[in-house]
Amino acid sequence: MSSLTAGSWADSIRESIHAVESVARTIAAGTSTLGPALTEIEKQLGMHPALKSGFGSIYGFTSDDSGIRHALLDKGDAKVDEVDAMFMLGACSAFVTYLVQKKRAAGI
Repeated sequence: MSSLTAGSWADSIRESIHAVESVARTIAAGTSTLGPALTEIEKQLGMHPALKSGFGSIYGFTSDDSGIRHALLDKGDAKVDEVDAMFMLGACSAFVTYLVQKKRAAGI
């Protein structure tokens, strides 16, 4: 949240998606990235495939848009703004809550 309030939009987006990845990898022990973790969570907890795909696409946005998850060496800042950062903070915090509650509900 500090990156968001500081106006570091790309940093805020990166922190948001890393929170999702961290929780997903904790739930799906032994996975190394979000994609495989979501696949394992889908199997273990019954996540709908469209939801998995949707969040996979959001993760893809953070990987594809230069400067969010991968540094820009000579091109300046990532092409994201406050609106993008606010969306990602909300979407990622909601998805983290969803994952934690799915795990609790499953009793695993």
